[in-house]
Amino acid sequence: MDMVPGYVFILPTVIVVGWILSWWGARRVRWLLLAVGAVVSVLCVVVGWQAMGPPADPRTVSCSSSWACTDPGSLYLVAAGLLGLGCCLVLLLLALVGEAIAFSRRGRRTSG
Repeated sequence: MDMVPGYVFILPTVIVVGWILSWWGARRVRWLLLAVGAVVSVLCVVVGWQAMGPPADPRTVSCSSSWACTDPGSLYLVAAGLLGLGCCLVLLLLALVGEAIAFSRRGRRTSG
């Protein structure tokens, strides 16, 4: 079985590191980063899916299955996009929880 190349993890890593660093900045930066990360991830999936082209018939080409007949570069692009979308979803949930905690703390300070 082939190993997944490291460049598949670049997009999710950039999203996670940027999101972590954004907590020291304005709230808008955090939400903008998640939105841009999600858009780039979707674009990776769409471009990778389009680059695959029509499925090849394994009987006419010398490969064992239609997945083996597919260019792995486009599959890795789709994988990077899906990983990026997964990271954006998890970070969105964490951001919502973090914002709720920060809002409740801010509310306690003003009322007390």
